[in-house]
Amino acid sequence: MGMKDKFQDQAEQWQQQGKERSGEAREKAGQRSSQQRERARQGIDDTHDEMEDRLNEDYDR
Repeated sequence: MGMKDKFQDQAEQWQQQGKERSGEAREKAGQRSSQQRERARQGIDDTHDEMEDRLNEDYDR
């Protein structure tokens, strides 16, 4: 194996590792995004419940 081939193989290996790492980063970002959406949705539900409770308390008085 010549020196050129050795360096070519190493460059290809680094390129493949970079692609894998970028794919993993995208997956993590997608997971964080969905978790943030879920938390926001939960916050909206909590706010709605609180408003409904206040309305019911005011109506009962």
